Parts: sequence; structure tokens; C-alpha cells
Amino acid sequence: MKNLGFAAVGAGALVLAALLAAGASQIPGEAGYAGAGPNFLPWAVSAGMAICGIALLASAWRARGDVVPAPDFPPRWRATGWISLGLLLNAALIEHAGFVVSCALLFALASRGFRIGADQQPAWRLLASDFAIGAAVSAPVFWLFTKGLGLTLPAVLPGGWI
Repeated sequence: MKNLGFAAVGAGALVLAALLAAGASQIPGEAGYAGAGPNFLPWAVSAGMAICGIALLASAWRARGDVVPAPDFPPRWRATGWISLGLLLNAALIEHAGFVVSCALLFALASRGFRIGADQQPAWRLLASDFAIGAAVSAPVFWLFTKGLGLTLPAVLPGGWI
């Protein structure tokens, strides 16, 4: 089979769908508002992932040539490193620094990674402006979730506004 890697991605999607379904089966299914219980969304995501996995496998088996040609550019490991650093720091700092600060840091580091991936040489001063943009995007999200929806997100200050 010519598209073995593509088929492996489809099989991986099916395995992930099965794991999601196993997790969804552990959530109680009492129907709440509008008849949808807390396990509705996990089951929907699991079904969607299974459909994607089946579609990937079918396209890999049915294609006569390469489904996706190999890219003509080398991997961008520095860019991947910056984006991964942002994700890891976000996960590590969200409880300690708060939602807004950790998400702003994620935005700034991911922006730097995307610029490096586009073969730019971003100046270090851009981190500060990207951090400010990230804070401007994540603060309204924080306020919407905490004040509008009444959900709890980690805050920087005890008052819960940032």
C-alpha cells in the first residue's frame, strides 16, 4: 500500500476515538437542560473523531497515488520548539499566574514560533507587544467565563478581575 503513513493517521484517529468513547462511558448521562446530559459532548467528539478516522482510512486505501505529497521544505524545529514551550508554560503556569497571564504568554510565544516558521527573524521587542495582544484577547474571554457564565478560571488577583 502506497499511503501507509496516511492510513496510520486514520488508524490513530480511530484509536483516539475509542479512548474518547471509553472516557465518555464513565460520565453519568442524566439529561439536563434541553435534554442533553454531561456526556453528550464527549460522545459527539468521539463520534466525530471516528468519522474522521474512517474517512482517512478510506481515502488512504482508495487512492491510486500519494494522497498528500511530501512537503518541499524542511521541518521547522525552532518554530515547533517556541510553540511547544508556550503550551507547556501555559499548562504549568495557569494555576499560579492566572488565566490571562498564562494565555498571553502562550500567545506571545506561539506568535514568535509562527514568525520563525515563516522564515522571519522577529525582534525580541515583539514579545512584549504580542504579550499585550494576548492579554487583550484573553481578558475578555476570562471575564465572559467568570462573570458572564459564572465559571471558575484561575485569576491573578483575589478579586477575580484579572
